[in-house]
Amino acid sequence: MKKYILSAYICFASIVLFGCKKAIDENIRPFNDKSDKELLVTLDGLALATNGNYALMVTSTAGDTQYAMNWFNLSELKGNNLLSVTQAFPQTRNDSYIFNNSPSQGPTASFWRMSFRIISGTNKIIDAVADGQGVGYEQLKGENYFLRALAYFNMVRVYGRPYYENNAAGLAVPLSLNSLVDKDYKPKRNTVKEVYAQIITDLEKAASLMNQPRTGNPNNYASKEAAWALLSRVYLYMGGTPTAPVNEYNTKAVEYADKVIASPKYTLLQGTAYSTSFAVDSKTNKEYIFAFRHDDANGNYINEFLTPRDVFGNPYQGEYAASPDYMAILNENPTDLRKNFITVENDKRITLTNKSRNSVNKFNYQQIAPAGGFDFSARTRSGTPYLRIAEMYLNKAEALAKIGNNADALIALNAVRTRATAPAWTTISLATANMTVFQAVLNERRLELAWEGHGSYDYFRNGLPMKRNYTDYFFTEPLTIQPNDKRIVSPLPPVEIQLNPNLDQNQL
Repeated sequence: MKKYILSAYICFASIVLFGCKKAIDENIRPFNDKSDKELLVTLDGLALATNGNYALMVTSTAGDTQYAMNWFNLSELKGNNLLSVTQAFPQTRNDSYIFNNSPSQGPTASFWRMSFRIISGTNKIIDAVADGQGVGYEQLKGENYFLRALAYFNMVRVYGRPYYENNAAGLAVPLSLNSLVDKDYKPKRNTVKEVYAQIITDLEKAASLMNQPRTGNPNNYASKEAAWALLSRVYLYMGGTPTAPVNEYNTKAVEYADKVIASPKYTLLQGTAYSTSFAVDSKTNKEYIFAFRHDDANGNYINEFLTPRDVFGNPYQGEYAASPDYMAILNENPTDLRKNFITVENDKRITLTNKSRNSVNKFNYQQIAPAGGFDFSARTRSGTPYLRIAEMYLNKAEALAKIGNNADALIALNAVRTRATAPAWTTISLATANMTVFQAVLNERRLELAWEGHGSYDYFRNGLPMKRNYTDYFFTEPLTIQPNDKRIVSPLPPVEIQLNPNLDQNQL
């Protein structure tokens, strides 16, 4: 019988980290001092192993940078909500922003490895839990189906073309759905359509299994509602473009959004509760459906990109601020509560006479001071929101607009807009502004979901160009990236292609 090992293309990782010494809502520590046979038998052991898969999203593992930070880099920096104030250090931090897509210096290799570590970890637990073992076992199995779907959905967006292109026949990433693979296993890349189909299968299975929700910090763990929320987003990405919508998928996006909206667990916060909602512990945020929770040991590094730092007199961090484009839309309504997510401050690195910048404070909750008392990293305890209830209303609004149901689309859109104390859109005010309902929804997604990983995807998946109507540290002319540009997807890490010659590289 052949000896079975972990897949070669899963970066030939010799150790897969499972579990934590403490729950994910406490300090996150890798737990790998038990064999699989010991760990993946009991309910407690499976819970520890599952917590380890959550931990992989916020820990720096085997020399790779944090998954949550790499995801921010690859998703948000290719959009137009940020302005580069200065050269990033190291260059990894501006590779996506300038669409350089370096296979070696960019974040793509680290993100690939961390993603497959998560996928490998989830496969082990999914395989270890047999059907009918009980509701507690099924809950954990469902959580791992959700985490595997999340990892693959992020990967198919980073390495694969938008779903509408070429009937989703382009190459994405290899699907690995088993914890035991032959040592010579060197898979080819699956198509975008195949990966999306597997994501849907995993999420439907996850929703059916998760019937015993975690207590304490539910939005830091997967849930039935989280699976529904991600299904809404996935179907929205499959829903075609405004000029060529796919009504079947848009209808599904609305269906799953409605399921989440109907849940009493989540609510659109109002007034001060909303304007301060990112300045609280993520576990108490009623807007979050699923978030990566950070702690003292594994802080949120996204704040490094956004908060200016002067280390020993040298510019180091906070190289990005809210873009002039974003601020122009935000400032259209003086009372918009989302202005509370911006802090105006000076940055001496700006070469203009006016050195003020619009710093993003969404990830500035409780800065972590290291043991030595010197904060070099600007890490915080801010949660990284992945799914929020506001997105469900906006998913619904966009899908309905594509279907042609503008009246109901406006109702969903205005639920988000008016809670931010911006005036509701009407058919008359839209006509005056020379905007369609779809365009209004896209603008609202930008206002509401900025810096949360939607970045360029809202443009490219709709067949629209991403435009930066401003100049910055790198570009002396405004930048436009068309949706068919080869640079909207990232290259596969060259080392993975060396290990597995069956992996075709994206166009460089």
